Amino acid sequence: MYAAGVSGPFFDWMCMVYAHMVYATKYGNEHCLPFRSLIGLLTGDSASPTLWNIFFADFRLHEHPDDVQLHGHAVSQAEQADNNIIMSTFFAVFQAKVTAFFEWCKKKCVFISARKSKWMIFGPLPPLIPTLRLGDLIVELMSKLKYVGIWLTSTTPNIFSLNYSIKASKARNASNAAFAMKHRIRSLPIKEGLMLYMVRIDCYLISGGDIAIDVDAGLVSELMEAQHLFLHRLLGIHSRSMLAVLFTETGLMPIRTRCLLLTLGRLRYMTSLGDESTVRAALLDSVNLFATGFSGWAGDVAILLSTLPMPICMAPADFLSVPTIDAIIAKVLEVVDANLQFDIDHLQKTHLLRNHLETVEDKLELVTRRRRHYLTMVLVPAHRKALTGLLLGDHTLSVEQLRCPVRYRRAIPREERLCRFCHDAVEDEVHALLDCDSHVQLVELRDSFLTDAFDCDPVLEAVYALLSHYDFLRRLISSRKAVSRFAKYTYDVLNIYDRYQPLIPEGLGIP
Repeated sequence: MYAAGVSGPFFDWMCMVYAHMVYATKYGNEHCLPFRSLIGLLTGDSASPTLWNIFFADFRLHEHPDDVQLHGHAVSQAEQADNNIIMSTFFAVFQAKVTAFFEWCKKKCVFISARKSKWMIFGPLPPLIPTLRLGDLIVELMSKLKYVGIWLTSTTPNIFSLNYSIKASKARNASNAAFAMKHRIRSLPIKEGLMLYMVRIDCYLISGGDIAIDVDAGLVSELMEAQHLFLHRLLGIHSRSMLAVLFTETGLMPIRTRCLLLTLGRLRYMTSLGDESTVRAALLDSVNLFATGFSGWAGDVAILLSTLPMPICMAPADFLSVPTIDAIIAKVLEVVDANLQFDIDHLQKTHLLRNHLETVEDKLELVTRRRRHYLTMVLVPAHRKALTGLLLGDHTLSVEQLRCPVRYRRAIPREERLCRFCHDAVEDEVHALLDCDSHVQLVELRDSFLTDAFDCDPVLEAVYALLSHYDFLRRLISSRKAVSRFAKYTYDVLNIYDRYQPLIPEGLGIP
């Protein structure tokens, strides 16, 4: 360009910017060292989008009565960098607009690849499928296509159906890749695992989540299963264990709710735009459809809010009120946390997780979702998984193992799930860890553990004689000073119980 005579202050400034451009990435409060990009996506650097916008600024298609109308605004083109869309409700007008774009590109010396260009028909197909041409070349008609990362399908009731399945598949693949490191690092630590989840899995699960509203349970279930699969494997619990603990113990949000919050955040942004914005025109058009009883984006948002455990009603006027949207966002968080807490408070498996207090601004409060201390403070993976299983009701003691029927045995009532050693009391968590004295090695382990636990946390020794064994067990769980020793003790005790078969009462077998 310089040899061809292109010069001047702006050109010299651009050369200086490109010559000195460096990058740095940030995650939380951490920054990497600055680096240069000589090849790849970053070579375009931050000036390129602006330069392209300047170059493309004079491309405008003429309005036509058959253009797509959004709240009275004719919309026939959209651009995302160099990814362009042309649209119309009538094919002859559509062809004319494509031809106009082709002629504009010829004047600007821009090459359009007919092979890379595609077109789609949304709605009922015409009796005779027309042929779209780009110059002398034919453009391929597609039934599914990806545009700016979102898959669209014209042959299914939900145009985003393929996007769900592809993103769920990519999330599963990323999950498998994360756990494929097992042969090198053994067990994936919780903190690092949650970081990998947010960086490598969550990005697929929320892709298009603020545009494709999750009103189709069959489609969103693929995303939910991918999220549950990763968290079950990370925590080391059974794939059929309860779901609420996946979120209360890690601090993550259920994916359907996370996408709903992203949608409400997008709505808040669109509401704040000026009337000249095409995005706001699309919002107003969707709100009008909702107000008149037709389906659309706004109607789907209202449907999704109405299906929450505690339904939230959203009127058409609420879509245009930022304070109301903020109040709905806060209400969604409250409803979801209340629903998770309800499961913890009422399901039998989670009795050890109830009334668990966390420090919030120097005060102890009940926090429904938070990454719990035992997940990161217990460094030995086997000990952590044993303690996690004990707290989440996913262990091998009879109180859980005999709860459900199996092929050759009926479900056994709780009062009959007796200890395999003493045959006297229900074999539950408190009995196995603190009560049973019918196994010599078990008693020796308990005495050694209590001595060590009292050394780690002297408060435990002071309350041991004052509390019931159940309350003392709950105090052990909340002790950060003794949690590692308690996890090892749990692991050792469960190993002793695993050496012997559970006690099955007579008469409950299935011949």
